[in-house]
Amino acid sequence: MNIAIALAQFIMLALATMASHILVNSGSVASPPVTWSDMATTFIANQGLWFLVIPAVWLMFAGWCEKTKSSLANVAQPIGAGIAVAILAVIVVVLVF
Repeated sequence: MNIAIALAQFIMLALATMASHILVNSGSVASPPVTWSDMATTFIANQGLWFLVIPAVWLMFAGWCEKTKSSLANVAQPIGAGIAVAILAVIVVVLVF
């Protein structure tokens, strides 16, 4: 299950990075970014490959929580779900606005 979630995150982040790159190259974004969405799109288009590390970090965190069963294990699933929702929300905000 963890691998499926990480793969879905990777695919969504890759699509968002490609879409941002296309927007910047097509001239749809102002040359000096003026609005917040233009700045986010420009940043993701230029530095978006670093976002592809997020699924790997999430997968390592999930694996660690699964093995250790520490006190953090009780909140690991909500934290993972929160991270996934936050990443998807950023992708939607960047693509919509």
